[in-house]
Amino acid sequence: MAEHNTPQFQVGQTFENHPFQEGDGAMLELFRNDLPNLLYVGLSNITADEQTLLGQSGAQLGLVSSEKGGCLLVVSFGDLAFEMQFNSSAIPDEYFSLSEDNTLSVSMIAVDTATNLLCAIREFTLPEALSRQFIEVAKTQRELGDVNVVNVENMHLLNSLTPEALQEKMEFHPLQSVVAAPTCGCGHHHHHNHAH
Repeated sequence: MAEHNTPQFQVGQTFENHPFQEGDGAMLELFRNDLPNLLYVGLSNITADEQTLLGQSGAQLGLVSSEKGGCLLVVSFGDLAFEMQFNSSAIPDEYFSLSEDNTLSVSMIAVDTATNLLCAIREFTLPEALSRQFIEVAKTQRELGDVNVVNVENMHLLNSLTPEALQEKMEFHPLQSVVAAPTCGCGHHHHHNHAH
C-alpha cells in the first residue's frame, strides 16, 4: 500500500503540475491510493465572476457510460460546464485501490492555466447513486485492462451522442459541498461565552 499523502493546496499558490498543458478542461481522478480523489479544472485567464462560480456556486456532476466501459462526465458550476472522459485504467496497478465507499469524496482544484495559479479549492461528497456508478464503471474499465481500449470506448460513446443526446441521457447529481469548520471568533457553534 503506497503512503497516502494528501497534498496541501492553498488558493493563490502556483501549481505547475496540472494536467492542462495542452489546454483548458477538466479531469477527474478517482481510486488512487497515493492521492485523494481529485477533480482538476483548468481555465485560462479566469475572471472574477468565473472564480466566484468555481469557488462558491452549486456544483453538479453527470455521468453517462456504455456497457463496454466507456464513460463521459459533465461537471458544472453555475453556467460553467466541462465535459471530460473518465478512464480509471490509466492508473498503474500499484496505485489503484477501488473504494467500495458509497459516498465518495472529491477535492476540486481550479487552476488558471495562463498563470498556473490556484484560484479555487473545494471539497465535495458525491451522492450514493453517483458513487456506485463510478465504482461499477471503474470495475468494468479495470477488467478491460488497457488504457487505449478504454479510450476507444470513450470515443465510441462520444461519437455516438450529439451534445443534445448527451444532455438528455445524463442524469445530473448535485455535489454536496463539505464546509470546513469555521475558524472565526463569532461565537456561532463554538460553545464560547463572549463576555461583552
